[in-house]
Amino acid sequence: MITLSHRKRGIADLKFVKVKNKSVPEICTVYERKNLLRNGYIKMSGENLFLAEMCLKADNEALSVCEEKLTESE
Repeated sequence: MITLSHRKRGIADLKFVKVKNKSVPEICTVYERKNLLRNGYIKMSGENLFLAEMCLKADNEALSVCEEKLTESE
């Protein structure tokens, strides 16, 4: 059975763990996939933040233009 201490120590300790209905290579594969996904999300977070800031800036500029035209028409 996998305990919390095994999860904290990482993949290296999992080769000594036996789980019902699963072999050790399957367990390692699951943890490797989780680490790949985690690293991918971390890598993409910087790019997502850049895009969000860029779109927010463009939205604020468009709002300023609209407000300026509304005040001119009054």
